[in-house]
Amino acid sequence: MSKTIEDAGGLVSIGQLAKAAGVSSRTIRYYEELGILPEPRRSAGGTRKYPSEYSGYIAATLALKDLGFRLDEIKPLARLAIGRSVSTSQRDTAARLVEDRIEALARQVTVLRRLHDSVREPDAATSVSAILGAASHAEQSAVAIASAS
Repeated sequence: MSKTIEDAGGLVSIGQLAKAAGVSSRTIRYYEELGILPEPRRSAGGTRKYPSEYSGYIAATLALKDLGFRLDEIKPLARLAIGRSVSTSQRDTAARLVEDRIEALARQVTVLRRLHDSVREPDAATSVSAILGAASHAEQSAVAIASAS
């Protein structure tokens, strides 16, 4: 985290936390609303005050987003990502989310390899549009199956 000015209790303002984490104050409030960030302390005047460790939650959230997780999937993973304790149920949910993401990435890699082969060899048996159409259909089917379970 970059330099911030902490008050006597080691807390920082939302603006300081946002600047240090490289996100906007609005993003921090949104992450709180979603439950990704724990509710911060408030000053007597109602101003949000954050322990500097909250930058770890934000960094974990951004890293998980980079891995392709949706914000609604990040909440169960965020506590684990910064080393907090979780229940067995929360750990199982997190493991299932990671396994689902690995499977989705494996499907994407397969499609990308087919696409790569098709682009490199103009006489390939399968056209780019057919590969992309099949990929779109497969992804929709996978989403429907996951929603049903």
